[in-house]
Amino acid sequence: MLERSCGTIPYTVRDGEILYLLVQAGDDGYCGFPKGHMESGETEAETAYRETWEETSLQVRVDKGFRYEIFYSMRNGNRKKVVYFLGEFSDQTPCHNQGFERFRYLLFPFEEACERLTFENARAMLKKANAYLTK
Repeated sequence: MLERSCGTIPYTVRDGEILYLLVQAGDDGYCGFPKGHMESGETEAETAYRETWEETSLQVRVDKGFRYEIFYSMRNGNRKKVVYFLGEFSDQTPCHNQGFERFRYLLFPFEEACERLTFENARAMLKKANAYLTK
């Protein structure tokens, strides 16, 4: 069975520097980007926007010009496909939304963000996203 989720790579620009927002789960320390399951009738971009808002309270501008797919196997044996878009935000501070997962929010420049990501496929994706933004 293939499960589908979508999310964003949230970023902001401060003093000319791109900073990426990572979410870190409190229970296992996983460090990645906001994502979640698609709901019936949603587009990938709509899911990415909603999931980012639910997990960070940020209202991002979803850039559909950058789309990246990650596939992996889950512990239950199912395959998962996650589609990510870039999500720009400005003049907002991430925080917990009542009723949704609680995360720690980490804002880093590219190199530090790469070091903090838990999985290699997320690092590869961030490298592509950073190249897209700095082209």
